[in-house]
Amino acid sequence: MSSDLARARYLADAVATATPARRIVLLYDRLWLDVQRGVEGLASADPAAAGDHVQHAQQIVAELLGSLDTTAWEGAGELASLYTYLLRELMNAIVSPTPGALDTAAGIITGLRDTWKQAEVQLQTGIARAAAAPAARQAAWVG
Repeated sequence: MSSDLARARYLADAVATATPARRIVLLYDRLWLDVQRGVEGLASADPAAAGDHVQHAQQIVAELLGSLDTTAWEGAGELASLYTYLLRELMNAIVSPTPGALDTAAGIITGLRDTWKQAEVQLQTGIARAAAAPAARQAAWVG
């Protein structure tokens, strides 16, 4: 098996077995990487290379926006507006590929990515505590 094929298989397995929270973090990681590569492409005056990464970033943001349930929680509408703004910024960077065109989007994505990573950690910590609580109660009862 070639190393590219093995890597693709590993990534596919990692995504397939990831929790929903982890999948969101993985999407944000890839979104962040695409935007960073787009920034580098624009800085090196290679708009074609930047365009491929920025288009992939658009696809990820569109997927995040399309899968967002705006009725699930109070801030979902604001997050949808932020995703719409990001899509517009990413499109503008392709239409007018100049250095710095992705700076605002990169900052927003970095903040969102960090927030989702923190949320994933908090969720996992809460799950671990909830799973440990019955065992602790049983140990106290038995002992």
